[in-house]
Amino acid sequence: MMMKIPKYIKNHNNVIGFSEKEIDNNSKFDYKNNQLFLYGTDSVYLYLNNFSIDKLRINVKSDSNIKLFFISYNTKITNIDFNINIHDNSVVKLYSNFISGRRTKQNVYREFNLGYKSSLILINNLTYRGEFNLTEFIYLNKEMSNLDIDLLNIGSNDDITHVNQYVYHNAKKTYSQIHNWLISNQSSKLTYNVNGTIKKGKENSNCQQLNKGIILSENGEIKVEPKLFIDEYNVKASHGAAIGQIDENQLFYLLSRGLSEIEAKNLIISGYINPFIKKIKHKRLETQLKTKIRKLI
Repeated sequence: MMMKIPKYIKNHNNVIGFSEKEIDNNSKFDYKNNQLFLYGTDSVYLYLNNFSIDKLRINVKSDSNIKLFFISYNTKITNIDFNINIHDNSVVKLYSNFISGRRTKQNVYREFNLGYKSSLILINNLTYRGEFNLTEFIYLNKEMSNLDIDLLNIGSNDDITHVNQYVYHNAKKTYSQIHNWLISNQSSKLTYNVNGTIKKGKENSNCQQLNKGIILSENGEIKVEPKLFIDEYNVKASHGAAIGQIDENQLFYLLSRGLSEIEAKNLIISGYINPFIKKIKHKRLETQLKTKIRKLI
């Protein structure tokens, strides 16, 4: 490849690289006119280097099982806008990592449409330096479509993050779960707007939200607004937000066992975020994330 691709992905079979100068498709999948068609059982890597995407369309054919790794690296303002259509009886596991080489701004808009018995497992890693804006719309359009979101957001210095999540249950017997893991350090500000909608007649659906946050400094800030819009009785739905500082009892216990305050806090935070890291199931990416977190905290 002529494009500079990170070592940990460049040797994989299906890598598509996007940069200001070129688009390099080193995969078996067709990409043309801003459309990508995925099928079968495979892993695919999309790597963006200082690249803005407008109206990218990803179509996952029926009866597929795709692991999609979306990695965006930039040192300037970029905008990403794409749509993923997941057809019947398909599973997509999407891991997203947004990386800034210097303090800058990125705007991301994503839309997902799920078919019959399809599943979307969405893992978002937000350790972005600067300002990051993410808006996601997920439409559960047919019966027994499923959504599972895990998002880790660690802010440091004076980072600003705005996240808007919208989930629409447009069919019966649909399921969604959102779990946001948030950490604010120094003067970072994290703002979340989390929405779940079950329309009338879409019975036996289940919509769950859980937002947890730890503020590590006096100037840190986490704001979460969880919302449910339920127009049907025969459903399950719940939401919640638990935001606070490190548990003083846990900290005292670890200090009493001989750990320094920094060691104790790191241990508590590791226990808090490890469930998220284990969901990635990619050793190199897990190691990178752990290293990044240590630098931020």
